[in-house]
Amino acid sequence: MGLLAPLFLAGLAAIAVPVLLHLFRREVAPPVPFTAVRFLQKRTIERQERQRIQDPWLLLLRVIALALLAFAFARPYLRGSTEAAPPVVIAVDVSYSMGAPGRLDAARAAATTVLDGLTGATPVGLVTFADRAQVVAEPSTDHGAVRGQLAALAAGPGATRYAGPIEAARGLLDGRPGRIVIVTDMQARGWSRGTTSLPDNVQLDVRAVGARVDNVLIRDLAMTREQARVVVSNAGQTPAALTVTLGRPGGATAAQRLTLDGGVSREMLFPGPHAPGGFVARVDHGGGFPADNERHAVLRDVAPTRVQVLVGDEVDRPRALFVERAFGALGSSPSTGVAVDVATGAAALGREALAQRTGELVIWLSATGIDRRAVATLEPFVREGGRLIVVCGPGLDPRVADVVTRPFGITLAGDDGRTGTPGSFVVQDPRHPVLAALGEARQDLARTDVAQACTMGVGAPATTIVRFGDGRPAMAEARVGTGHLLVLATDLGRQWNNLPVQPAFVPLIGEVARHLLGEGAGTRVALATIEDPRYQRPGIWPVGPRGQEAAVNVDVSEADQALVGVEEFAQAIARPPADEVRVARVEASRLERDQGLWRYGIALLGLTLLAESVLARRPRVAAEEVS
Repeated sequence: MGLLAPLFLAGLAAIAVPVLLHLFRREVAPPVPFTAVRFLQKRTIERQERQRIQDPWLLLLRVIALALLAFAFARPYLRGSTEAAPPVVIAVDVSYSMGAPGRLDAARAAATTVLDGLTGATPVGLVTFADRAQVVAEPSTDHGAVRGQLAALAAGPGATRYAGPIEAARGLLDGRPGRIVIVTDMQARGWSRGTTSLPDNVQLDVRAVGARVDNVLIRDLAMTREQARVVVSNAGQTPAALTVTLGRPGGATAAQRLTLDGGVSREMLFPGPHAPGGFVARVDHGGGFPADNERHAVLRDVAPTRVQVLVGDEVDRPRALFVERAFGALGSSPSTGVAVDVATGAAALGREALAQRTGELVIWLSATGIDRRAVATLEPFVREGGRLIVVCGPGLDPRVADVVTRPFGITLAGDDGRTGTPGSFVVQDPRHPVLAALGEARQDLARTDVAQACTMGVGAPATTIVRFGDGRPAMAEARVGTGHLLVLATDLGRQWNNLPVQPAFVPLIGEVARHLLGEGAGTRVALATIEDPRYQRPGIWPVGPRGQEAAVNVDVSEADQALVGVEEFAQAIARPPADEVRVARVEASRLERDQGLWRYGIALLGLTLLAESVLARRPRVAAEEVS
């Protein structure tokens, strides 16, 4: 016999309490009426008796009750019981590449073959996966239910990611030895978001299904008032005669026909004018992957949001070069919602000038030649709804910037040179909207070499978004009402770091601007970043910043049919040795849960207390008779 919580046996010490109470309990003689005693002679009577236990049967029941309570809390189990068969978890790929003709049927057949080879006593669980993993069935011996759930599977719009299902299956096994069966079409890009690990006491079985298909997809859709640009790609090997349509979801469409050779992409233009709203482009290709046959976009009826870059003097204008180029690469048309201008001198910091920028984005790069009192207007600008980015650098004295940032919980000081170089950027919270939208580009931040930075302190109400390699805050933000402040501790002019020449620079500037501007900045959302299950499919949904409509689309990288071999798949997974102590603990928990001996202990405890209650109420017989 084993005990899952042996420390509760310390409760057996409570057995001493009823023993002592019974041992030292004294009988109190009842008062007896008697005649006057004043004529009786006083005499001392010496009486000595051995202490003995009163009511031994009652004491025994109380001791048994306490012992049963302690053993029940200790959760006993029998080690010699028959061990259950190792569980099997089947993970089936339901990404949009599984929508190819016959591919999901092959996956069901492979999973059914696995079920047919198992005994009825083998627990089986089911996991489905695309860019997310979902546990469909916990491991159980109800194989019929698993077969029913397999029959109901359908390919979704997500892209393939292998780490999620392996981690979900590992969680279902919970350290126990077992077997994980992966049924997938072996898309090589499934490992593009990183790998995972699996203990060596878990067997990995990979079942490859499907063959290469000729796929045609809508790779991009960009809308302006003047025209719509649709990029069509033939990812197959044979020419295809196609019809491409553009229109409102559920409305009238314009159509163009073309013949596209294998491995070729073509840009098709649909002239305007186009009214604001949602649009969908479709291609009528019957084979391949149905999910990428359409793409959505939103055209907004808004003037471009202006981004003002503040520098202290005309001499400092080159400090804005990389920021201007980044927004230029992102686009400055009304469809992208951003236009940039550079302002110099203290006049740009005047209250009237800033009042015209409320609700817009201001990036402060330099304060050369500007008095510290002049920059104090930036604090009320943020409090009144302005969006401000403060960028430390050679042209911005941190002591001057601290006048603006300190009231929001962010302090700035110069680098004293004693802390060494900051190193690269380290993501503090990958779920932050800016970092989550960057996706794989976050890896480029880790390759950035930062030689110098201001010293930043972050306190309430501000929060840290990114840190340097030495642990110091690198990027922080604070919100006050509708105002928004973001502070970067190193420059954007390539003097203190090489961030402006990293591939992540342009997306980072765009996502930061979109994060601060909120509504009206950006019209596209990646499907993998949608948390609300109602909108985890392509379409026009209210999922953008502040709930405005945005176009949700599939990840077209799933159309890449490069495959990974079974051996290469297995090699991508780290196989650390199993934690034997944890395995033994999990097995003990399983035995204790299945046997449920504590329930019998509680039942016996109830019977014991009932007997004790009956025995305690019986009439007592006088221990001595007085004559």
